[in-house]
Amino acid sequence: MKTTTSSREARLAQLLDTIRTWGGRWTSGRVQELRRLNGHIPCRTTARRDLLTLAGRGHLQQLGPDNDRYFILNTRKDVRP
Repeated sequence: MKTTTSSREARLAQLLDTIRTWGGRWTSGRVQELRRLNGHIPCRTTARRDLLTLAGRGHLQQLGPDNDRYFILNTRKDVRP
């Protein structure tokens, strides 16, 4: 079980680093494309869950309607206490 948690945290850290580097709007489709380019088999559910997890941790803001949701990086002034 530790391996799963560790690989998930590593995946989240890598995604957050990429979002910080490239900026812009991030959708589950964009995350899937990134993972495909890195030689992984992307899963939409995992991509969506990863974005929601990073938003829940305060790293990203979730914007747009449910059927066109996207995420952007929180800036320091955007982070809520």
